[in-house]
Amino acid sequence: MSKFTKALIVGAFVAFGSAATAATINFTTASNGPTTPYVEAGLSFDIARIVSGNCSTNGDHCLALNDNEVSVLTKVGGGTFSLTSFWFELLGQGKGGQNPITNTLTVMSNLGGLLNLDVSTFDHNDGGQVFDLSVLALFQSVTSLTFSTTEGGNVRIDDLILAGDPSPVPLPAGGALLLAALAGIGMVKRRKLS
Repeated sequence: MSKFTKALIVGAFVAFGSAATAATINFTTASNGPTTPYVEAGLSFDIARIVSGNCSTNGDHCLALNDNEVSVLTKVGGGTFSLTSFWFELLGQGKGGQNPITNTLTVMSNLGGLLNLDVSTFDHNDGGQVFDLSVLALFQSVTSLTFSTTEGGNVRIDDLILAGDPSPVPLPAGGALLLAALAGIGMVKRRKLS
């Protein structure tokens, strides 16, 4: 088999099994206000109030949610994505009344995944922590994630690490590579027979 034919076959397999890539959303630019969408790394928060203060040590800006605010994360143009982890900090304890432990960040996926991260489990004003979602199937290959707060919630969200879902290869391009590889194999066989 010639080097050219081998290269065509390898190219065809690479085209059909494109490599996954990862991305990080770290809110590198500020938005104009709480009703402004924010787009980074091919994903979009429908409503994003970006602040500088009480953010992770990896950046100057982060997403802020106050009591009963909601922001939905989707892929620009549609499709699925997987959230591996994110940094968050609960600021303050919330309304509470007799039970001051009420500040809650809720994360929901379109697949039915539900997380309630509150100050009964995660301390408040502690510099934040990273929450790992990589083992939670209901947060992988999702079309949307909803971040919300309740009970006097005041949270910061930063450093969202996204696992790369493979990008689909356009069929005409992949098909052309496969046909070229098969033609190359046929030419090699014909040459060996003559």
